[in-house]
Amino acid sequence: MRRFIRSEASRRFPAGVVPGLVAVGLLIVWAVHEGGFFPDTWYWGALATLALLTVTVLSLGLRLGTIPPTVRAALVFLGLYVMWSYLSITWAQYPGAALEGSNRTLLYWLVFALFAVVPWTVEAALAAMAAFVLAVGTVAVVIMIRLATGDHIVGLFIFGRLATPTGYYNASAALFTMSAVVAVALAARRELPVPLRAVLLAIACAGLQLALIGQSRGWLFTLPLVALAAVAVLSDRLRLVVAATAPIVATLVAVHRLLDVYRVSANGKLVGRAFRDAAMRAGRTSLVLCAAVLLVGALMALADGRLPPLTLSGARRRALGLAVAAVVVVGGSVGATVATHGRPFHFVAREWDGFSHVPTGPAPSSNFTQVGSGRYDFWRVALDAVLAHPIGGLGQDNFADYYMRRRRTAEQPEWTHSLEMRLLAHTGFVGFALFAIFLASALVAALAARRRARALGRAVVGAALLPLAVWTIHGSVDWFWEFPALSGPALGFLGMATRLGWPALGALGTATGAEGPGLGALGTATGTGGPGPSEAARSEAVARAPRTRVARIALAAGGVLAVGAAALALGIPYLAVRETAQASAISASDPAAALRDLARAARLNPLSVDPALDGGVLALRIGRYGEAEQRFRQAITREPGGWEAWLGDGLAASALGNRSRARHDFLVSRSINGLQRVTSQALARLRTRSPLPPAEALRELAQQL
Repeated sequence: MRRFIRSEASRRFPAGVVPGLVAVGLLIVWAVHEGGFFPDTWYWGALATLALLTVTVLSLGLRLGTIPPTVRAALVFLGLYVMWSYLSITWAQYPGAALEGSNRTLLYWLVFALFAVVPWTVEAALAAMAAFVLAVGTVAVVIMIRLATGDHIVGLFIFGRLATPTGYYNASAALFTMSAVVAVALAARRELPVPLRAVLLAIACAGLQLALIGQSRGWLFTLPLVALAAVAVLSDRLRLVVAATAPIVATLVAVHRLLDVYRVSANGKLVGRAFRDAAMRAGRTSLVLCAAVLLVGALMALADGRLPPLTLSGARRRALGLAVAAVVVVGGSVGATVATHGRPFHFVAREWDGFSHVPTGPAPSSNFTQVGSGRYDFWRVALDAVLAHPIGGLGQDNFADYYMRRRRTAEQPEWTHSLEMRLLAHTGFVGFALFAIFLASALVAALAARRRARALGRAVVGAALLPLAVWTIHGSVDWFWEFPALSGPALGFLGMATRLGWPALGALGTATGAEGPGLGALGTATGTGGPGPSEAARSEAVARAPRTRVARIALAAGGVLAVGAAALALGIPYLAVRETAQASAISASDPAAALRDLARAARLNPLSVDPALDGGVLALRIGRYGEAEQRFRQAITREPGGWEAWLGDGLAASALGNRSRARHDFLVSRSINGLQRVTSQALARLRTRSPLPPAEALRELAQQL
């Protein structure tokens, strides 16, 4: 009996899934550490993922022939996109940014590949997604408790909008939405224990309410599309709608209190009794409603467990699914009509006008009431970049300098705020096509796995695709690519979905016939119970064996080289990032040592501008103007289009008495960024008796951040 229990547990949770579960833990770490946005977080995560992938492939004895063709195509085309990204360093104006962006792209390939090769079972995949949702839900509950108790709540917000835990309100809204939709999809399954289903519904309620406090306009307008995608990829749609009812109703009940948090801070005032009281009311209301959803969810799950399962024929099930989808569409249309006072087309026209013009005037009482932003101008310049560089784009992560010279806003975006525009502007039509083929191949593999699976398996595959739906739909109007806490679950769980469609693997991860003829044929010569192979077949197998061995040796050597190259590409820049972070930590107490650390960082990564730029600023601050000049000159060499380096070099030259050079540098800086007041002040005071001191310029620049 014990042996049977152990074998059954091993079948459901094979040891090979351990690297995948560790990777899920990494996704959670990114989620709570500023979304994994900063390089000193995601670089070590990329190295850890590379190690996990290597261990997984070696331990499974994975062969290329065992991978289904669609999954193999997805791996190949995403890999080709990574290679194209690295190649873009050669034509990028700022190679340092292209290198960092390419390394981030490599990280996403590693995440997808790891989740795609881990031998997930349905039960293990379900446990992995539940762990991710429970972790994000725990973060949500902690935030609610802090709001309810008024515990240092100012640090949770930016401009009155909830930014924790990613540091960017739109990204946090997307993270909580990912958690909410997956939680609802899992809670709808009667196979799960009653307490877990109730907790999942409470987590969905918490995620929706915190997303609402973030007041992300992109979240609001793309949420109906995400809901439609969920209805499309999930089975048992009626159960899904019933499960979603409780968290949705609870969120609607609390909507006014949730929106009050932004209303009382519409002018950016996050201190004072009104803001604190509004945040505490929102937090307490949310906690009460989530507790109510927990109770209602438990009762619903208990009732569901006692009722006999609804058995319908295939045709009736499809008809019911279509009816539910129609109800969702009609309900959304009616809701949109009511919300726009019966004038939806007028509303769309007004919102488009607001979207295409940067908002002016006082802040509104709700961020949802206007859609004006700089995105229209970002996309205008991004489209111009595509037309100017259609094949390879500007180079990975090279949008910032290009936009600076062509902008019609005061904003300084580093990215295009759209997944599609990002792919086109950064890597051209070639990069866009490579990524599109990858995504199509992976989706074909995942949907094929969904078709072949049984009821629970179909639900798990469908739930695994929901983070991708949020990432692509909401990410079409935002910059989510840069957040591993969002891109990781989207691409990782997509890889998991494709893996559930693989044929069953043996102990070494090889499918039937994976060895092919050759050595495998020799191994069947005896003990088969039938006649042995003919002499001609044996001779042919012996002849093929050396060629097969050479091919395997070549493949192994290529794999070793690829792992080594990836480790170097990620490891050396990570060391530079660590040196830069160390310098930042000690710059106030030991500036000389910080300058030495920054010099080492600049040598480790000769493409990055950050160590040189940071070193120049630090040297200016402590009055070492000659060294500042050298550092800024190094930064200009690495990023000629960066206005900060030209301004810093001009300030250093001015302090050293070289006014002609200072004037030249200030003029170049102003030609790049004509809206920077400090540059204009420095230029205006250059010919006076009191040129702008570097310390005063640095103080004013710091106030603008």
